[in-house]
Amino acid sequence: MIIRNSIRQLWRMKGKTFLFILLLLLASGLCSMGVGFWKINSRNMEKYEDSFMTIGTVEQKASTMQEIRQWDAETKSYHIYSKNVYDTYVPESVLDFEGADYLSSPEKRVTYIAYNPDYKTYDGLNQLFVVEVSPREDVVPDHPVLLEIKKVWHGTGLYEGMYFTFCSHYDPEPEMMYQDKTYIMCVDSILGHESEVEFRPVMVTESDQYAADGTIIENSIAGHYYDEVTEDFYESERGRRWLNFLECLDYRNNIFPVTGTDNIHLMMGFYRGDNYISFGREFTEEEYESGAKVCLVSEPFAYKNGFEVGDSVRLPLLCADHKYSGGASFGSAGFRSCSFLNAQGEIYEPFEDSEYEIVGIYGGVASSMLDEYSMGYNEVVIPAKSVKNSDADNIIAYGPMFGSTTSFEIENGTIDEYMEKWSRQGIDNVEITFYDKGYTKLQSGMENMKSISRILAAMGAAMVLMVLGYFTWLFILRQGERTAVERCLGFRKWQSFLSMFTGIFLIILVGSALGCTAGSVLSARIAGSMENISYYDTTFGNSAAVEMEEDIELEEETFYPVEAAAGTMAAVLVTGSVMAGIGIGCNLRKEPMELLGKAR
Repeated sequence: MIIRNSIRQLWRMKGKTFLFILLLLLASGLCSMGVGFWKINSRNMEKYEDSFMTIGTVEQKASTMQEIRQWDAETKSYHIYSKNVYDTYVPESVLDFEGADYLSSPEKRVTYIAYNPDYKTYDGLNQLFVVEVSPREDVVPDHPVLLEIKKVWHGTGLYEGMYFTFCSHYDPEPEMMYQDKTYIMCVDSILGHESEVEFRPVMVTESDQYAADGTIIENSIAGHYYDEVTEDFYESERGRRWLNFLECLDYRNNIFPVTGTDNIHLMMGFYRGDNYISFGREFTEEEYESGAKVCLVSEPFAYKNGFEVGDSVRLPLLCADHKYSGGASFGSAGFRSCSFLNAQGEIYEPFEDSEYEIVGIYGGVASSMLDEYSMGYNEVVIPAKSVKNSDADNIIAYGPMFGSTTSFEIENGTIDEYMEKWSRQGIDNVEITFYDKGYTKLQSGMENMKSISRILAAMGAAMVLMVLGYFTWLFILRQGERTAVERCLGFRKWQSFLSMFTGIFLIILVGSALGCTAGSVLSARIAGSMENISYYDTTFGNSAAVEMEEDIELEEETFYPVEAAAGTMAAVLVTGSVMAGIGIGCNLRKEPMELLGKAR
């Protein structure tokens, strides 16, 4: 009866009642929309956090450029090239500074070269010929000359007694060759004088061995393009080098790169999505930390050798490349030339030989024909800590930090903070480039939405307070006569309180429910339309940003912030109830005659 009476009283003021509901609907809707935007923003940031990863690649700048001159026997002139020169190599330890806060610490990845004749890698890759020859006459081979083959050590298509055209095409001062002497040489074919096919010598008995500190180790004897074969030549040190070279010449058909890492996503092939796990799984954190003997192999390598997930693969690590990535050294058609002889002319022995379990097979781009950041052909990936032995005596290349070999991971959205701290280190010859798959752009949009949500929520809350305050005064404090009449008719205070409060609460309930629901729906629809775009991978280096073509679709379904709407509605109800209760209490503390006197 009390509730019905309260509703009847409101109906007598239906104009004011509907206006109250309408204004409260708009105010609570605006507040709910702001809270909804904030909730959607928070949810999306949590959702997208796992979809984005910010990595930095590190590259040392060259100290200067060095001129490289290559002789051309046809033009009798030099072709001029240039290469980077580094006074010293900056260690990766410079990246370990206070406040760096890495998720994955900086690593300079080493590319190991594994040799296993039981595995198929390249077919017919080797195009080098090793022959013993004699010239038809005494001659300096600075132009095309005819050489007679006396013996074929290696290669098909050439045979004893055959003559072939030879020129020491790139040697500015070739040594004299005598008709009555025999020479051993390694040759391959090129388009030489007047674009005719000719054979040129290849320097193969010199080593490119480096010490652990990056200095090159001097060969025990200097290499030659060709050497005279005497009666006891192959018992000499120079002759033994040739025999050792011949022994490891076919290694080229059975080698493949092995790269150790603490996070496969620091390797650009996996980060960009060019490569992906097609069978099996990635390494676990425990396997990275413990250096477990597990590996990932490429689909072509697994297919050629019949490997499946769970099989074991033997990885005899023959050499270590501390300069180039697997993608830079191993292409689909070959690999960067290197010597398998050490500075003493001996064949490298594997410094580590272990069985690894295949836990995953990866697909996608498997050729460095794209760039040095791609995966190498037949490249095997292992946890870096799984290599227990030192490679100090087996280093075939050593160089500075390159973007393709050195990288780290930081928390999303902290690029500016990191670069500010890095700039304090005062290291000018190291450039850091960041890749975040568009997270910075996304974060900027999210921050804008957060600001919008705060403004809307604050405006809505202010409007709610004003509407509630005004109508509390209008419906309660201005209705003192009603309270006085009810008291005179015998209503107890709690009955009079309930009579007045019930109607006000009903209006607040209806207005806030409609407004918060509408605000929730609108915030979801507007946020969805704002986010239904493609964010592009943007790199941040020491200079300007560069956009890449990769894009990521972010939003797939509309999320309605029901909890935000319910919370806003509850807050409006509680606030309105408190204000109404205080106003009614003020009336009830006064005597009925006092209220009637004020009403007049």
